[in-house]
Amino acid sequence: MILLDEEIVSPLLIETINQLHVPVFKKQNTQEAIGGMSKEEFLSQINENKKILTNSESCLSWLETYAPDSEQNRWSKQLKDKGMFRQLLSKMYPDYFYKVIQLDELENMTPVDIPFPVVIKPAKGYSSVGVHKIKTKDQWKSSIDRFMSDLLMAKNIYGKEVVDGERILIEKWIHGDEYAVDGYYDSKGNPVILNIFKHLYKDEYDTSDRIYFTSRKMIREVLNDMYLFMEKFKEIFPVKNFPIHFEVRKHHDSIIPIEMNPLRFAGAGTTDLGYYAYQTNGYKHYFEETIPDWEAILDSQDENIYGFCCAEVPIDVSLNLIESIDHESFKEQFTTILDYREIHAANDRTFAIVFFKSENMKELDHLLKMDLRPYIKLKDVKSAKLLNK
Repeated sequence: MILLDEEIVSPLLIETINQLHVPVFKKQNTQEAIGGMSKEEFLSQINENKKILTNSESCLSWLETYAPDSEQNRWSKQLKDKGMFRQLLSKMYPDYFYKVIQLDELENMTPVDIPFPVVIKPAKGYSSVGVHKIKTKDQWKSSIDRFMSDLLMAKNIYGKEVVDGERILIEKWIHGDEYAVDGYYDSKGNPVILNIFKHLYKDEYDTSDRIYFTSRKMIREVLNDMYLFMEKFKEIFPVKNFPIHFEVRKHHDSIIPIEMNPLRFAGAGTTDLGYYAYQTNGYKHYFEETIPDWEAILDSQDENIYGFCCAEVPIDVSLNLIESIDHESFKEQFTTILDYREIHAANDRTFAIVFFKSENMKELDHLLKMDLRPYIKLKDVKSAKLLNK
């Protein structure tokens, strides 16, 4: 079964749903509604022997509403809440520092016994919303002020089931290269990897999701490490028929998870990069319980770099003030576009997702550091004031 939020939907996902005749439970007209099945049929799909996939974290609330006692809901809540997630992981990483506090505690807190550098983030969050790195004690006050400002903006964009800033996670900053992995645990609880992407940052304080990429060289370097991590993680996370998108950092031989996102793959359809890069359909693999032949894929893969760019409106630009996006000029920044998806979502600052191919990392570095403001046309200030009256 697919739990489908129709605001941002991958064309490849829709094609797969139709091809495999996957039952769909969807949101219609911004209200929670059953599409294509009765409530009884929905409940019949909720057990560990049935396959469930969502395309958005907003869909997780449906499990809490309709099947609160299900295994899928129980495990999803433990992963989605970053505080509960860190508690779960303490069995694997007993020396890892983390602390969960209430928002009002954070405002009055002094950073005593905090092992800098650390990261602060909402205990329940999405993407990089509200994520801040604090390198030293001297940066604490200014970082907390920016964090509080981000939370205020997030309340106007995301629902509480996606971003909830009432509980705050403070945790050790994890060094190393960051990777995002799409995979699932099959009907016997065995791990399967569908995609591996590397996350690029423009500097040590960047927390954006603008650029991820994959390549034959990169996958060869970390594929076995990711399988070993999933094997170890299933000892404390014994699920079946469970899709998962997780992000980790690799430092020397150590793999430390940043987050594990339940019942979905990379958000907003970005998991489709695997289809463009090495022709694997992760949705189909999951529902048919098949495994990518990574040896054959990598043997036949070319040396190009395949990436996606999540182009977002800067956080300091009000969405209400945007008149238009110059998509055609933005497209000119890419050498080879594989797919360009304009995004028109009320609760997301992303205005385009671009799948692209490049021969070297110079293009990715350019895209990573590029100022997107020139492609955003704002309304006349006087006109905007009249519209808001």
